[in-house]
Amino acid sequence: MLKWIFNKGLRFQMILILVIVLSVPAAVFFWSVLRSSNVDTAIRSMQEDRLNNLLLYIDDNIDKEVLLKLNLNEGNIFNEEQELKAKLYPLSRTSREISIGIYLPNLKKAYTFGGMYNGNGALLQGQHPPDLIKSLNETVNTKADKIQYLSFKNREILRCFHPINYNGQVIAIAWDDTMLPFELHFQKFIFRYVSIFGPIGLIIGFILMIIIVNNSNKNISQISEGLELMSKDLSYRLKPMGGDIDKVAYAINIMAASLEKKEQLEEQLKRSEKLASLGQMISGVAHEIRNPLGIIRGTVQLMEKNFKDVEGLEEYIHIVKEQSDRENNVIQELLDYARPSKQLMMSMDINILIKGVLSFTNKYIQDKHVSLNLELGENLPWLLMDCDKIKQVFVNMILNACEAMEQGGNLNIRTEKSDKWVKTYFEDTGIGMDEIQMKSLFNPYYTTKPKGTGLGLAISNGIIEMHGGYIKVSSKKGEGSIFVVELPINNKGGDRFGETSSN
Repeated sequence: MLKWIFNKGLRFQMILILVIVLSVPAAVFFWSVLRSSNVDTAIRSMQEDRLNNLLLYIDDNIDKEVLLKLNLNEGNIFNEEQELKAKLYPLSRTSREISIGIYLPNLKKAYTFGGMYNGNGALLQGQHPPDLIKSLNETVNTKADKIQYLSFKNREILRCFHPINYNGQVIAIAWDDTMLPFELHFQKFIFRYVSIFGPIGLIIGFILMIIIVNNSNKNISQISEGLELMSKDLSYRLKPMGGDIDKVAYAINIMAASLEKKEQLEEQLKRSEKLASLGQMISGVAHEIRNPLGIIRGTVQLMEKNFKDVEGLEEYIHIVKEQSDRENNVIQELLDYARPSKQLMMSMDINILIKGVLSFTNKYIQDKHVSLNLELGENLPWLLMDCDKIKQVFVNMILNACEAMEQGGNLNIRTEKSDKWVKTYFEDTGIGMDEIQMKSLFNPYYTTKPKGTGLGLAISNGIIEMHGGYIKVSSKKGEGSIFVVELPINNKGGDRFGETSSN
């Protein structure tokens, strides 16, 4: 049985537990109400028997001829009333809360003794409530015992009626009444409201239980779906959920952020190791190619000087020189990538640097029909950096963004301070990239441009890493890309740079 329950979903298990938890107080509640009702019924039944037995005792012991004379208004009325008082008054004294009454139907007269009326046998004709007179006349007509429950001064009263017969006719009605214990009235009051609000409370509790279970199940489903999405994309974050489960979501988000950072560091380490190996190889290959190119160019220059009179040779010499210069530029880029030049470090405001870059790239941006939006943060700290190298990075970012927007678009450049970093954003509305392209983005010789060398971003990334920073990219195919250049604040050169200039 337990194995079957454990194999069920969490929602089923929670509902089962809450139903069991609620069923116990519900059962106790209904048992208490039922028991209380039985006790109340038993006490009322005992009181009814007590009053009815008293009326039967009066019926058995009273002088019915005296009652007949009083009912017919015959004989010495005063003596007969005194005799009636002598019989009933002592009985009324047996309990402080019992009243005894005799009603004469022919004369419409009533005598009451003791208890609530504080009577001593006096005639109380016309002083009784109309409902009492009505009940007395009904008993005369029905000739049967009658029981009533009344309310008097916030107390419940039990009243019993008994017809006294003589020679086949009702000559009087005897009644007695008593105040029931206050606890019974209070218990009845409590029972009435508990009977109403108890089930309502259980229903509301059950509804709230269903809502809470559904909400918890929804949150758990969101966490489950979030974890599945995080397994594919560590940048995904769970939304706030509220309550204690929000702490779980918050902890998962922190864990995902740590794993994302670790993954980025591992990726950067792999990239750095790969680029270092490639750099050594490129440096050797570049030197081996550059020397023959130098010989070729020198030979062509000699041919240009010695055979300048040969018809058609000038055109071929121009082609060879042009292609040699082009290859020499590529080799220079390779050497710059493999062996970075001297770092000339100085403190500079990143905003001033960006404005300087835009001063000579604005014409290119306009020619590409790109709309520029500049949002430079205020009061940014100055950074220690190689201004020429960082300019080279920013120029590369701007050119790449414009080339990604062949039909024009929007380029948003903004700067901000975030924790210990100054971040520069380059946001374009170009063609964007898919995940495969983004993974190879910083690899040497990888390019999506027809005429690109694939070294621009690799060199830019190397420059930023040497400054102790990062280049982060987010992109979506058909929607554009965002390149973020992060440079550390208070960078004094550190272990990476050593002194303010290094080879």
